[in-house]
Amino acid sequence: MELRVVRDMQRCVIAACESFARDFEIYSIDETFLDLAGFEGRDLVAHANAMRAQVQLLITIPTCVGIAETKTLANLANVAAKKNPQFGGVAELREQGVRHDVMHAFAVGDVWGVGGATARKLTDLGIHTAGALRDMPMKQARAVGTVVLERLVAELRGVPSNAVEAVEPRRKGMAVTRSFGTPICDFERMRGALSQYALRAGEKLRSHGLVAARLTTFFHTNKHKPDRPQYGGSRMVTLHPMTNDSLELIAAARHGRMLAASP
Repeated sequence: MELRVVRDMQRCVIAACESFARDFEIYSIDETFLDLAGFEGRDLVAHANAMRAQVQLLITIPTCVGIAETKTLANLANVAAKKNPQFGGVAELREQGVRHDVMHAFAVGDVWGVGGATARKLTDLGIHTAGALRDMPMKQARAVGTVVLERLVAELRGVPSNAVEAVEPRRKGMAVTRSFGTPICDFERMRGALSQYALRAGEKLRSHGLVAARLTTFFHTNKHKPDRPQYGGSRMVTLHPMTNDSLELIAAARHGRMLAASP
């Protein structure tokens, strides 16, 4: 029961954030990466604070946001936002001065993707902070921690790579969500949208070598228009056997849609 409540809250958080990002990637039960491509021209700190306010309004839970060019830096920024009150819940590391201060105060053993054995090797070399790790020569990083550490150093320099996928544990879930430009008032359009999202979910699963055991479909009306009737529904379908086949995911999504639409 507690796990179901947590997962329901996670879906609510994603729903609250969907208009603030292009795409989502669930990393853990309490951490999600948001793709802000297309929003770069905005004041991202104000953008993130508006998103936090929306989550607080709808789910009444506090959140912190880290903003940076790569997942490794964004994770580091998120930790800084949680621990340092001066950020007010949102830490952006795109400004060089802020990034320098945060990285040189961040222990190398706490960098996302640095394991205990690698941390000991690095400290033996005099590398004690995330900033020192960032400045480590790439060839030396490969010699100490193989290509995994080399890619991690690249990410700390703001160069996106697949370092996170190389070091992170298998993710426990992923989401494909979108907001509609206009209200959807018939099941055929909803069926088409669900098919597209399930197709994309299959692509994401296959790209990470994963299969799904459950698929949840959920939808809700526009919560930004409280003067209109409000409704939300969700259904979970168990997949036997587990799959990443898009056609099977589409069939499961449609089944979930029919259940959600039933009186």
